[in-house]
Amino acid sequence: MMDNESTEVRCSEHSKGGIKYELVLSEPVVESPKHVALSPPKSNLSIEDIEKKLKAAEERRQSIELKKLEFVTEKLGNLESVKVKKEEFNHNFMQSSKETLEQKLESMKENRESHIKTIQEKAREITTKVEEKRKGGNSPDREVKLEAIKRKLDTAQEQREAFMNNLQEKLKEHDKHIAEVKKQMEEQTESLREKSIKKLELAQIKRESMLKEIQEKIKEHESHILKVRQLNEINHGEERLSQIQQKLNSAERKRTIQFQAMLEKLQEHERHIEEVRQKAMSVSNDENGKENLSG
Repeated sequence: MMDNESTEVRCSEHSKGGIKYELVLSEPVVESPKHVALSPPKSNLSIEDIEKKLKAAEERRQSIELKKLEFVTEKLGNLESVKVKKEEFNHNFMQSSKETLEQKLESMKENRESHIKTIQEKAREITTKVEEKRKGGNSPDREVKLEAIKRKLDTAQEQREAFMNNLQEKLKEHDKHIAEVKKQMEEQTESLREKSIKKLELAQIKRESMLKEIQEKIKEHESHILKVRQLNEINHGEERLSQIQQKLNSAERKRTIQFQAMLEKLQEHERHIEEVRQKAMSVSNDENGKENLSG
């Protein structure tokens, strides 16, 4: 800053109507920087306030951990419910497909039996008609007709046997296909069941690991709180020791003061005794002198 008292202004007139000014400044003054507090002032917190704060922090931490546990359990419950619904859907689908296949097989068996019955009835009708014609026929070409009918019956029998064999082969193939489909569906259900069991086991393992991690965090936090409390107790003990030391020092000072006062009193008492002794000796000397003079 500039000092106003050290600033000089000189004025001189050189010509008519003209003025010359000279401004003389002092040396620059450097201000000392303001003292900045490096650390904030210590707050006078008592042990009760610290314990209250620790208790509040512990309650907040426990509430947060409980919320986390509730969230995790809710998620796991949702996953388990979804898996159960999926398993129920798969089971219902497999059951319905099995029932439909069984119904189709039953209907095919019934159709096959009805078809065989119709074929047998037609064959019986043909044989009865042939027998009736054979019995009632009196024409000269009876043998020829009988031979033709016999050939027709043989061809019909062959066709019937071929049809029955073909039908049996188709039924066997169909039964084989049904067995393969059934086996495939059983394998799919088994694989789905194994996958669902594995997923449930993995979910259980994840849940247990998360619970262990949360428990470890809780233990670490509790150990940290215990250490802080121990440090606070140590600090409190040091404060009490310092207070006791101060009391002992003050008691020692009082004791020394009392001892000095007692010494001073003893010295005064000894001086008083010495004075009394000297007075007694002077009195006795005076009396002895008087006796000598009188004698």
